[in-house]
Amino acid sequence: MKHFKEFMVLVLCAIGLTVLFSVWHSQEFSIAKVESLTTYNPELESKLLIACTTGNFPEKISHGILNHYKNDHNLNLVDISDLSEIAPENYEGIFLIHTWEKWNPPPDIVDFMNVSKKFNDNIVLLATSSGGSSQTDDVDGISGGKASEGVAFYIEEAIAKMDVILNARK
Repeated sequence: MKHFKEFMVLVLCAIGLTVLFSVWHSQEFSIAKVESLTTYNPELESKLLIACTTGNFPEKISHGILNHYKNDHNLNLVDISDLSEIAPENYEGIFLIHTWEKWNPPPDIVDFMNVSKKFNDNIVLLATSSGGSSQTDDVDGISGGKASEGVAFYIEEAIAKMDVILNARK
């Protein structure tokens, strides 16, 4: 009986440590949200959406895009977790900038792309991965690595694709 009690205490301690580690790990390594930002000028009619994940590379790209379009369009910058609240028909163009999670696009991106299929021609998708070669199936997008020195190139690529979309709408 004594050995059984010692065994049970050991098992309960192991379970407790596992739970504590899981809670700590999820808090320590959870992905923070991108801070939302809206620029509005009543003289401008067109709106662009930029949905982005956190991270140095995606955020530099999103801010480069913001700086480029800030005088010509009303802009909304949101975290990809907020995409379920977005009505894609309200935007002339949408940038989706995400980092791959476990060799797949984040579920928020997949869900948004499925819901907004008829607006996919208005979407510029930029997916970052450590190797820079991962791509989303059936989407004409840009795939890049996380190297900070490539930020200007990817900003220019994303802007060029969006300009094609915006010019086609005129």
